[in-house]
Amino acid sequence: MTESRIANPESRADTSGFTLVELMLTVLILAIMMSIIYGVVVSTVNAARRVEEITAASEIGPAILTQMRIDLEAAFLPKEGEYFVGTKRAGGGNARDRIDFVSGVMAYGAEDSVEEPRFHSINEVGYQTIDSRKDPSVAILYRREDYFIDSDPLKGGRLTELYDRVRSFSLRFLEGDTWRNDWNSKTQKGLPKAVEIELKIVVNGHDQKTEEQTFKTTVTFVR
Repeated sequence: MTESRIANPESRADTSGFTLVELMLTVLILAIMMSIIYGVVVSTVNAARRVEEITAASEIGPAILTQMRIDLEAAFLPKEGEYFVGTKRAGGGNARDRIDFVSGVMAYGAEDSVEEPRFHSINEVGYQTIDSRKDPSVAILYRREDYFIDSDPLKGGRLTELYDRVRSFSLRFLEGDTWRNDWNSKTQKGLPKAVEIELKIVVNGHDQKTEEQTFKTTVTFVR
């Protein structure tokens, strides 16, 4: 007769689970991996931020000048009078010029809270700077827009901030072969032959260091 033997479960060695040393080693490896991943993420974010700042710095100046060019190229005089005025101003030791004119650039909006918004084909447009309260060495550049033409084409409307760290905003106006620092269509009897715009702005460069950049353009008028 064959004798069957039943193994005693208690006689088997319990090999399930992890030892304390294994758990500590696993936690250490995970911590090292997380620190490596965190470092890569931080470096990527910082690099992306630097690229964005550099891109913004190289684009903000040309974008502002492009908008000015579009507005000025559509400038016209509806009749004789002060409908195109450029004023020489200063602040913070730099140029803070201003220009106001009538433009044929299309705009959309309401003249007041009661009127329904609509398109306006003739508008008052202007550019001016106001000294910054935080840093007197720079100014805030605004674009003024007033729908249609009212009794005072050089005032009113709404101001839209374009950039808040403008070092200098300088304008010159070509009369014949001579450049003037100011212009008034009433006394000069018309539009200038050209407008020269120089814009100096402060931007964030490499390593978060601020630097000054200069952008310049000339807008000519067909007379």
